Amino acid sequence: MYSNMKHTVAELEYYILQYLEGMTFPMLKNLGLQYEKTYFLFKVRLYQQHGIDGLQSPNKHQHYSSEFREQVAQEHRIDKISIYELAIKYNIPSQKTIRSWIFRYTNGGESQSYNSKPEAYLMKGKKATYEEKLHIVLDYLKNDLSYRETAEKFQVSYNNVYAWVNKYKKHGSDGLIDSRGGSKPTAILTNKERLNVENKALKARNEYLEMENDALKKLQEVERELMLAKQGSKQSIKRLKNFTKKKPTK
Repeated sequence: MYSNMKHTVAELEYYILQYLEGMTFPMLKNLGLQYEKTYFLFKVRLYQQHGIDGLQSPNKHQHYSSEFREQVAQEHRIDKISIYELAIKYNIPSQKTIRSWIFRYTNGGESQSYNSKPEAYLMKGKKATYEEKLHIVLDYLKNDLSYRETAEKFQVSYNNVYAWVNKYKKHGSDGLIDSRGGSKPTAILTNKERLNVENKALKARNEYLEMENDALKKLQEVERELMLAKQGSKQSIKRLKNFTKKKPTK
């Protein structure tokens, strides 16, 4: 199978393994590598992150859901993750694909045809209290809803939900406190209110960490399988090279 018109997947994996073992890029070019350095290093990163799947030819019929495209675009716009790193993270072979998503969502073009309910994307940001933010975040985590579904359910903007959830994941319930006003500071909550909020936050946090731990275990299993596959591939290449060296010349 070809990773593109220049090299088969096996050939490209061979060059990458040689590079990771210390061979320089000019040496690889002398051996027949036909990629330019920037693109080759991009492939190296994909291989390190996703194994052999990162080298496969892009499927012309590959379908990315509208919500996934929206999420990637928001990670670039809000979290400031570069297009290059997003391509690596999600194993997207062409950075042009991500650029097109960012353009469509930034300019509102995609949201018009996304579905019959574009309000979540067009709605202006809403000032919410600390309790409202926490309630929305906990509902999102508990019910496994999408950002869009949560935004529509509570009549707030997609960007608000995305920002609140990610602040909660990074900083816990304290991340939802808005020092600019609009939220009720925790300092003036009654003891009963504070205890209730903290208990809900702790419960949701524990549930989230449990899910995260399960996902991490699955990821580690996949990484072990990929490592075994890589070791098998390296042994096959080594045997092939030894066979080539031993093969008598005519």
